[in-house]
Amino acid sequence: MEKVRDPLQACLSVVGALECVVRRCVGPSGGTVIFTKDTGETLITKHGHRILTALHLEHPIARTVLESLCAHDRITADGSKSFILLLAALLRGIRDSVHDSSHTHRRHASWKLANQLQAFCWDGLDDVVAHGVVPYTSSLSGPGACELEGGVLAALVGGYVGGRVSPSQAEVLTPLLCELYTRLGHGDTDGAAISFIHTNFSQLHTAVSGLQSARSHVVEGLLLACDWSVWKGADGPVKALVVFEKLDTRDDEGVSVQFQDDWTVQSDGVVQERLATVLRLQVNVVLSAVKQPDCVLVWAWLNNVSVLDCCDPEQLDLLCELSAAERLTVQPPMRVGTLTHCRRFQLGGHRYANVGVTHTSVHTHTLVLCAPAAGPLEQSVSVSRGVFSMLQHLSQSHRHNDVSPCPHERRLTSSRRLTSSQLHSPCPNLRHCILNAGDVIPVGGAFEFLFHHSLLHSNHGDPESRRLLAEAVLSVPRSLHAHRPRDFLQHLVHFTSRLLQPHPIREPGSGSEFMWGLGADGSGRVCVEPVCSKHQLVASVLQCVNRLLRVETVIHTPRSLALAAEDDVDEDDDEDRT
Repeated sequence: MEKVRDPLQACLSVVGALECVVRRCVGPSGGTVIFTKDTGETLITKHGHRILTALHLEHPIARTVLESLCAHDRITADGSKSFILLLAALLRGIRDSVHDSSHTHRRHASWKLANQLQAFCWDGLDDVVAHGVVPYTSSLSGPGACELEGGVLAALVGGYVGGRVSPSQAEVLTPLLCELYTRLGHGDTDGAAISFIHTNFSQLHTAVSGLQSARSHVVEGLLLACDWSVWKGADGPVKALVVFEKLDTRDDEGVSVQFQDDWTVQSDGVVQERLATVLRLQVNVVLSAVKQPDCVLVWAWLNNVSVLDCCDPEQLDLLCELSAAERLTVQPPMRVGTLTHCRRFQLGGHRYANVGVTHTSVHTHTLVLCAPAAGPLEQSVSVSRGVFSMLQHLSQSHRHNDVSPCPHERRLTSSRRLTSSQLHSPCPNLRHCILNAGDVIPVGGAFEFLFHHSLLHSNHGDPESRRLLAEAVLSVPRSLHAHRPRDFLQHLVHFTSRLLQPHPIREPGSGSEFMWGLGADGSGRVCVEPVCSKHQLVASVLQCVNRLLRVETVIHTPRSLALAAEDDVDEDDDEDRT
């Protein structure tokens, strides 16, 4: 057990080390981190959450930071690197603010500042963002909360992907993920497609190693990662039987059952009845979660029934749900539904089964992700999953604001928005189109500059805590442009002067000359990010600061003891639940 004499300095030492790890990976031009294991495996990534979770942190303060970061990531799937940068800058600002006080007074002063920041998080943060940031953002308005097709969707996805993978990977993933949403969400007006992809992403993607990333594409229907045990081609819609157990029973008490005039098989009466049921249902395809015995496969071949063994049970459950498959009152449990198509599918040296679904509210497609090695492939899967988690968070935030806006939100959301035609077609000047009232803002420091300016001119909360947060928030764009610090200062000064004009940013021709969302070198596509994610980032960091500065004692425990304690807690929880 170790008594912490200076909690602020202890936290700064730990968070500062984490900051050094992620600082070089920030932004599209950031580098990557290579992890190696004793087994020889390597992990090459610039994804902030994956970097921090791969460190296997043991220090109690570091684990507390990681716990807060993971809680934030579960909400937004975004901002892990910015979380560490903002947290370190804020702790550093608090240290400098209380530096001249005595030791005892320093602890009291740091606690006081932490409490004031926490109070601002609950009482003033929403108003500062709503009045100081939202009027300069754009909206994803329309009859539905997530009409994201066209330029806005590409800008959102590009902004998310660009900071997590290499430029070459981003060029492949950005249009591919946009295509998946567009094709799967055909006719979607209420965000159902995004919720569907977010919930079922594990079943809606297939990862293939050994192929170039450019081979990645979107396939109509579901891809099942197994080959047909019995294949009988069928055109048009087909009836399918879904089973999760073997169709045969024990071999004892076997009798001779004849299925064809020239073929017999040793089986029992139960098997005979089950297979006769399949024929009566006029089923053309059997999809099974387990390996069916040879006798069933031979029977299927003779009766022109295709059989697919060893399917993923979760994919079969999804298939049954989408096709509204009917449950049969027989044993083992079976379900019968209709498939729009059944095909064989080849990807490099891998064989798959491709099945389509009818009568669904979404047009089911599968995202095929390819990469030459396991590392880049896993990275593409992780980033693709995160894109739809981010869009889900944006969708929920937008729907909430549209359903029950408070008075100042109602005024803000009544401002000029992007029309439906603008969302479905490229904007002639996207930099100005996206700077309207609403939900997204260009990447590259726009939120931080606006938030910084709004804090300095706000009356909410304590002036000192607002000043500390205003200075700390600039750490993110400062890291984005670390290789050009002079340009960063020029952008900040120019941006601030534009904010003081009568028609700031929103009017065409009066906006800042800052290269919004165009990457560190000022080139490439314009990219945007959700304001709700940045808002949540600030709130999560403020809560983490308050939590860290309350640390008085650090207890170091062996890893095995800690795991045993966790197991005991789990057992106690199980007993409580029973």
